[in-house]
Amino acid sequence: MHFIPLRTFNDVRLGEIDAANGTITAIWERYFRGIAKANDVLANIDLVTEGDPQVLARLKAEARFLRAFYYTQLSSLWCNAPLITEPLDVNEQRPANSREEIVSFVIAELDNIIASEDLPLSYNADNTGRATLGAALTLKARVAIRNNQFEMARDASQAVMDLGIYGLYPNYQELFQVVGQNSQEVIFDRQFAVGGDTYNNFAYSAGSIGGGSGVEPMKGLFDVYEYNGPINPDDPYENKDPRWNIISYYTGQPIGNSIYNSWPTSTTPDRVSSTEFSTLYGHNLKKWVDYDAFASNPNLSDINMILMRYADVLLMYAESKIELNEIDESVYDAINQIRERPTVEMPAITTGKTQEELRQMLRDERARELAFEGLRLFDINRWQIGEVKAGLLEGMFYINASTGQWEVLDYGQVAQFNPNRDYCWPIPQKEMDINDVITQNPGYAN
Repeated sequence: MHFIPLRTFNDVRLGEIDAANGTITAIWERYFRGIAKANDVLANIDLVTEGDPQVLARLKAEARFLRAFYYTQLSSLWCNAPLITEPLDVNEQRPANSREEIVSFVIAELDNIIASEDLPLSYNADNTGRATLGAALTLKARVAIRNNQFEMARDASQAVMDLGIYGLYPNYQELFQVVGQNSQEVIFDRQFAVGGDTYNNFAYSAGSIGGGSGVEPMKGLFDVYEYNGPINPDDPYENKDPRWNIISYYTGQPIGNSIYNSWPTSTTPDRVSSTEFSTLYGHNLKKWVDYDAFASNPNLSDINMILMRYADVLLMYAESKIELNEIDESVYDAINQIRERPTVEMPAITTGKTQEELRQMLRDERARELAFEGLRLFDINRWQIGEVKAGLLEGMFYINASTGQWEVLDYGQVAQFNPNRDYCWPIPQKEMDINDVITQNPGYAN
């Protein structure tokens, strides 16, 4: 979610997506640009007659890894897409390959990369952020679990764990700030740095410091976070899982030198409003946002965006074992390591749960732990729960000035989901217009 335009992404949430949607077009184009670059490297690198053979082999493996990453995303979002493994002539056209063909290609590529040992376990400081063996194994687990290949996902996750070089970072909040970058939990990320590559954090930031309030945690997510203490009828936010406080701004929380105030009657820039750059449903995103840096220059945001981390590996391992009905102590331990992280300290899940109970606990834990890391849509799709998650959109709790009672903010807006269509995005219209041999996905107008 951090590398795409947000202005038309809400259409996905509302079930109003079509082939002309600007966001899905931008994502499609970005992935295929990355694939084209990887293909160019692989087509030409053998022309290099001088250089360290070990370095050249590593660069090949990196290019293949990145291409596999892009195709994992394409197959997960569009299901069908052209599988291109060499540079194309400018006028050359390719039809879409099936999801099954793409996934088979990705797994074969990753198996080859892993077996070659051309990717190292780690790098020196000058090369931090490059693809590693751990990243290749994690991607294999990810593509496997997204396609219900649970034995493969279990084994790949276990292989990452067995490397012995990854672990959970103690401070959950710092993990998504500059101070927690390149920690032992990070397996693969998008690197940024002031003075080098930065990005504009405007869309993700609160109005009180000049942000666009473009990303809002909703009540549906709030409800997934458990209480770790008595529920206070006078304050529904009290005693929530600490991770909710870490990812979300809500009324009463400090924000910079001020207090976040999103009441409907607020006169601050954080007010609930349908006007531009205001929060519509009351909450604002805190995760990933460096408010001190934003206040000085929103264009210089440099927090690395984590694409793979060890907590996800633990959860993929546990989920695979649950789906295979191989429920043992290692399943509980994997989940509880995350729940018992210092700064989170939620109660451990106790043994004796049924497969269905553990399945739901695991899914809820993924929603809590991995919120706003770009994985939720993929989870909803692979679990086939889109129609369950559709419905009334609700926001913050607030006190009704007339009644003095806590209420939930909503505007009657209802998200739709068509299970016969929406698990696969439409091929972008721009692609349809220039490619005579590609077929639109079912349910979308050609």
